[in-house]
Amino acid sequence: MGHILIISAHPDDMEIGMGGTAAKKAAAGAPITSVILTDGRRSPNPFGWSEETLAEIRKQEATQAAGVLGIKEVIFFDLPDLKNTPNYRLAKDRLGELIKQLRPEEVYSLHDRWDRHPTHRLAGQLTRECIEKTPLSIDAVWAYEVWRLFPCWDRIEYIDDQVGKKLQAIGAHKSQIASIPYGEGILGLNRWRAVFADPQQAAPQGAFAEVFLTMKL
Repeated sequence: MGHILIISAHPDDMEIGMGGTAAKKAAAGAPITSVILTDGRRSPNPFGWSEETLAEIRKQEATQAAGVLGIKEVIFFDLPDLKNTPNYRLAKDRLGELIKQLRPEEVYSLHDRWDRHPTHRLAGQLTRECIEKTPLSIDAVWAYEVWRLFPCWDRIEYIDDQVGKKLQAIGAHKSQIASIPYGEGILGLNRWRAVFADPQQAAPQGAFAEVFLTMKL
C-alpha cells in the first residue's frame, strides 16, 4: 500500500474534512504523513492566550487528534501564516522536498478555488504547484471540503465505522471547539452526504460519508 500525504492549512482541517477517511486508511495499514502548514496562532482564542501559547496548545491538540485517527507521523511547518510571501515560498520549498522524499501514492489537500477560507485556498494552491513541479507520478490528488460545500464530487467514502473516531479527533481540539461546534456541524454534513448521495438509490449505502474532488492539474 502506497504512502498517503495529507496537507492541512491549520491543525484541525484534516480531522474536520476527512477524519473518517484518514482513520479508515490508517486502519487498513496505509502509511500516512500529515503535514500542517500553519500553527493556527490566529484562530479563535476564547481563553485570551498569547499567540505563542495558542500555537503550542494547538500543536499538542493536533498530535493527540492524529493519534486518535491512527496517524503516527505529523509534520508541523510551524508557519504563522501563508499570506506572507516569504512564508508561502518556505512552505512550498519544504513541501516540494517532502513530496520527493515520501513519493506518495495519494495526496489530499484543501481546494484552491472552492474553499472559502483564504488560507485554505493558499494551501490548495501551494499543493497544486508542488505536484505540478514534481517529476514523480502521483496516482491521485484529492481535495476535501471544510469551509464550502462541494457542488459535486468525484468520490464518496462511507465512514460509518470511523465516525466515532472522527468526532473524538475533532474533540481533541478543545481550544477551537470552545468557540465553534465543528463536530456537530460536520456530523450533520456527513449524514446529509450519505442520505442524499444518489437520487436514484433505493436506500442509502451508509449513514455517514465524506466526499472528495479530484484536483485537476
